[in-house]
Amino acid sequence: MPLISFLATPGSCCRLTCYATRLTWHAPLTLPHQLLHRHRRPASQAAAQSATCSGIHTYRARQCYSTIKPAEVGILEATTGQLNTDEDATSQLLEEDYHAGQFTKQLGSMRRKKQRLSRPATVLQAIHTPARNLYMNSAEGKVDLSYRGQGHFKLGGLPRHSTSLPPTTKENPRHAQPVSLYSILARYLDHYTGPHWESEFAFTAFEQDRLRQAGFIQASVERWAACLLEPKSVAAASVFDSDNDTPPLFLLFLFLRRQHMSAFALGIVLRHVDRRITSESLTWTDLKILSVRLLRHARKLWPESIPWITSLFAAHANALFGEHGLKITSPRMLSDLTRFTNTFLLLLSLPASINPILGALYQEQAQFRILKFMASRTPAIAVTRPGFRAVSRNQLAHTKTVQERAWAELKGPSWPPWKENRTAMDEDKDYEYGASRASRILHRMYEAGYRGQIWENMVEVYAGWDTDFSPTIQTRTSLLRLSSHSRNEEFLTDLLWAGRVRTTRTRREAWACFLACESSGTRASQQVYFAMFEKLYYPAAKRYESQADLDGVLKGDEEHNDANDSLLPGDMKEVVPDPTSPLHYVYLSEPIPTFKELCHRMYRQKVRPSHRLLAFLVEAAPTFDVCLDVLEHAKKDFNGGIGHLLSSHHGEASSISAVPSYLMTAFIRALCQHGHFHRTPQKAPPFEPPERHNDMFGRNKHYLLEYAHALLTHYRPCYRPAWAAYIDRVVRSNLDATTYNNPNGVAVKGRGVTQYVIVWKLLDAMEQIDVDVDDEIFNSVCSATTYAAQVVNKGTTSVHGARHVLDTASPRLRRLFYILVGANMDMHTTISNTIPPHIPGPAELHAYVRALGMLRDYEGLYSFSTWLTKHHVEVTNRAEAQHSGSKLLFRTLVALRAAVTGYLEGGNDRDNKASEDIVQLVKAQIESVEEWGGWPGQEYVELYVKGGLRSEGPSVRGR
Repeated sequence: MPLISFLATPGSCCRLTCYATRLTWHAPLTLPHQLLHRHRRPASQAAAQSATCSGIHTYRARQCYSTIKPAEVGILEATTGQLNTDEDATSQLLEEDYHAGQFTKQLGSMRRKKQRLSRPATVLQAIHTPARNLYMNSAEGKVDLSYRGQGHFKLGGLPRHSTSLPPTTKENPRHAQPVSLYSILARYLDHYTGPHWESEFAFTAFEQDRLRQAGFIQASVERWAACLLEPKSVAAASVFDSDNDTPPLFLLFLFLRRQHMSAFALGIVLRHVDRRITSESLTWTDLKILSVRLLRHARKLWPESIPWITSLFAAHANALFGEHGLKITSPRMLSDLTRFTNTFLLLLSLPASINPILGALYQEQAQFRILKFMASRTPAIAVTRPGFRAVSRNQLAHTKTVQERAWAELKGPSWPPWKENRTAMDEDKDYEYGASRASRILHRMYEAGYRGQIWENMVEVYAGWDTDFSPTIQTRTSLLRLSSHSRNEEFLTDLLWAGRVRTTRTRREAWACFLACESSGTRASQQVYFAMFEKLYYPAAKRYESQADLDGVLKGDEEHNDANDSLLPGDMKEVVPDPTSPLHYVYLSEPIPTFKELCHRMYRQKVRPSHRLLAFLVEAAPTFDVCLDVLEHAKKDFNGGIGHLLSSHHGEASSISAVPSYLMTAFIRALCQHGHFHRTPQKAPPFEPPERHNDMFGRNKHYLLEYAHALLTHYRPCYRPAWAAYIDRVVRSNLDATTYNNPNGVAVKGRGVTQYVIVWKLLDAMEQIDVDVDDEIFNSVCSATTYAAQVVNKGTTSVHGARHVLDTASPRLRRLFYILVGANMDMHTTISNTIPPHIPGPAELHAYVRALGMLRDYEGLYSFSTWLTKHHVEVTNRAEAQHSGSKLLFRTLVALRAAVTGYLEGGNDRDNKASEDIVQLVKAQIESVEEWGGWPGQEYVELYVKGGLRSEGPSVRGR
């Protein structure tokens, strides 16, 4: 029985709403208040009858529930069974109220949600400062689809130096958000980043109740807002520290929307997620969002954490869809689960930003965990075409297996490289034996009922087989520039021919494939030219003679005593020399062109290089004139941004910000490659006027480096390779003994010390814009520190310079190493973390040992040996993942012994060595790792000091 009985009586206003069109009425009072105010129970039945029969009063009562247009009056009267006695007056009131716009037609709940901004978009829209660009893609023409509003509003980034906003939801109160943690945070951000930020913010009673129900206080909202507005990702991520209260999940999702983040901040987030998932269950939607956003940052900053992220996804998905979960789930949910897991496999196949070839090892582990989860369900989750493609794409990035190497060595020197039997045992080795892992995965896809397309043909070419079943050279590749063109048939055809050019051994074979592409009638494309330019750019490898192949088993940079450790064609970027016998030459109708001749051929065929090909040509141009010629042909690209780079146009109307980061990096690398230091660069070199710039740009090599420095300091790119290129050029410079002021204003003098000061000032600039150092930059910093320490030890620098290096170098370098590898460390807990650390390559570890040894920081070396042995499994696996990595790791161990025993500086100063206690502690730690073979012998130390271990020596497991 209803609490208010008259609401259920026939003819009541509440009953009318069951028949009338759904409409919304806007009034300052809420609906419950209106019900009590307008419809108190009449004192008598006569009063109720009078109120019902009066047309004016009936309409006034009904307006609380519905908007009645004049055309709907007849329907209403027929419904109620009562006639209006004052029809004209009622119609007039209806017309006035309708045209005054007091009542608007109510939409369905789904349509209201579509017209309403998403809750995350509401929060970001409330930020009235450029801090919003931290989360939105502000590049011209880019739209963030996840936060795009409906209708006229499209949420995007703010332009440079702009704080204006598009229309807000205040202009459309019909679709305002209900009170929630989102709306509270949005209103707080809107207040303190808007024009009235000086006034005090007051929480409403509803907002305070909502916060109290969720277990938060008003100070919590302040911390959330500070997290979103803080430009430094490490400082912003402090809200997720274990010492603070657990923030709401949506704040974590918003934080992961950041376009750029440091690895240390990502480590804080991963540890927070690790703690959170033990006490909080995630919904299927939340799990998908969390997994995808964590994967995006891990692929850019921390590939080692990718398997951990997939383990998190598999564990929680297993909890949501247990052993019998799929049997009772709806078909729609099963379809969504199948679609997402296959899409997740595809995301795991995208190349990592850091060492994409080596990162494929972690992506392979992650894919296997997802496949294991899919196979363990009942019924098993099907692998669809995107899943098969993702796994096969990842397999192309791995080194050859033993069987694949054996098949590659059977390929003859002619083209196509048909199999040539070496022994009678090779007779039975056929296509089934020679199919690589990527080919076998595609075969499983065909068996599952999927038809092969151009994409599969291209993968088969890289896997070792052409479309006519003739062999190619199995080539290791990460298949860049492919994720967004999987359905573009014309583009895939270009990639297929480009793959045929790349899967060759010599320049003659590549040029023959290029000419075959032209004669086939296929249009000239950038992709094919890109592949041919690569063959012309990379140098020819040396040849290693063996008994198995008279034409040679190829190798790359260093001599190897073990033929099994040599590089085969397809495992390296270097090309192979032509066969020793002219009988094996491939026929060419045209001679092989030079780099410049191929450029002219490309322009004659009206192929304009752009994007990645343009960046490659700029960086790989043999002379600076060729580089300028390439840029002149593309000066109108990116809204004229290339032309503005060439003419030094950096005003407000400049379009240089539209130039992609990788292209800007290629331009800076070209300047560093063709420039030459004649004097110490200025601290913050200004841009020269366009007239003076044009006069100096083509003839002053020092100005090229100054211009590169000015571009870095002015635009401050968040793309690390741009900084790495200039830092490497500074370290390799031959600056003479010059005077340079350190940050404290004290003049330092000395070659090596100057480079040291410049490099660390660049690192300070990177830290200001929240850009991490990577392995390449860390190696350059270690080299600069080593050179500076050598100068100080020899006493060839000034007293101030020596003091500056000795006071700052060791603490800075140790902190830099901690940031590089310690992102997974939680200083507030002693519990071992399951998140794997980042492991630098053996070359970086060797450079770090040499730098600390030259600084005579023996405590730092002991701390390093502790870290090295603690993570010896990861260090060994990382070393074995690259060519000659085990030998480089052995050199690191030899350098460690030479440093603590006083032999690192050639054995000339044996008095400067570590104490015997530190030597014994380091020795015990190294000997505790059995697979490393113990403490290196003294003979290896003496050979290392003479430079003998650069070209020979055992590996860590080869003693």
